[in-house]
Amino acid sequence: MKFFKDLKKSEKSKFFKSFDLVFCDCDGVIWQNLHDALPGVAGAVNHLIELGKKIVFVTNNSLIPSELQLEKFSKININIEKHHFIHPAQSIADYLESLKFNGLILCFGSPAFKTYLQDRGFQLVQGCDGLVGNSIIELRNAIYSTDMVKAVVMDVEFNCTAWKLMRAQMHLKDPECLLIAGAADPKVPFGGHDFIGKNVLEDATERKAIVLGKPGCGLKDMLLQKFNIQHKNRVLFIGDSLKSDIQFGKMCGFQTMLVLTGATKLRDLEQFAHQNDDTGPDIVAESLKDIIPLV
Repeated sequence: MKFFKDLKKSEKSKFFKSFDLVFCDCDGVIWQNLHDALPGVAGAVNHLIELGKKIVFVTNNSLIPSELQLEKFSKININIEKHHFIHPAQSIADYLESLKFNGLILCFGSPAFKTYLQDRGFQLVQGCDGLVGNSIIELRNAIYSTDMVKAVVMDVEFNCTAWKLMRAQMHLKDPECLLIAGAADPKVPFGGHDFIGKNVLEDATERKAIVLGKPGCGLKDMLLQKFNIQHKNRVLFIGDSLKSDIQFGKMCGFQTMLVLTGATKLRDLEQFAHQNDDTGPDIVAESLKDIIPLV
């Protein structure tokens, strides 16, 4: 691992010439919370654009509508095209369209996530977001639904209920029913702490989900095809998470840059370096703003 600040001028120049396309995470790299931009990041992104680099933002955050996400970028003078902002709901919709899917979906996700799928023309099961009574009969009727569900989609849903998970488990007994996951973080960072984020349905059903968020193989295949990537080593992935970002970038065959403004701190990186040989980031920066050349 190399720290960007320690590179010589010639090494920095060589680094910038080594990639053409940049995939960049958002939370922890651009935003220090859901709304506030980290100091200097707008200048760093625009510096990459001035160097002729194509920038695509890849996030696991589907909690905020993509229109609002794009507005946030615009307010800090980062102008990106809609199709250069990738989030799990979009990746899942693209994947289902590629399958010409037209069945009913049982969806676990935020209101913005569900609205996005519906706006793309997909039909979601309704009436699954509340509580059931204490009656065994009510619980049985809720779990053993007669709806012809053809896909279960898992993302972050803060009001997830046990009975809805049980219902999904019953639908997934049908081998033709798809199991698709968006955000695949082992833990979800929120308010300075990490919370449970693993897809529990995989363990319950003994099925592997098609993962279309970081660090899923499904997202890897989608990005390679969508952006017609012929030379993986000419791509740089920038992120703040060793697992979701750096592991994903390595799996894709990309160069990787870790910034220390989000989920990973210097002490975490040092501990990781002692335990791993070749799975760490290629370049480490204290902040994305470090790449701006000093005048």
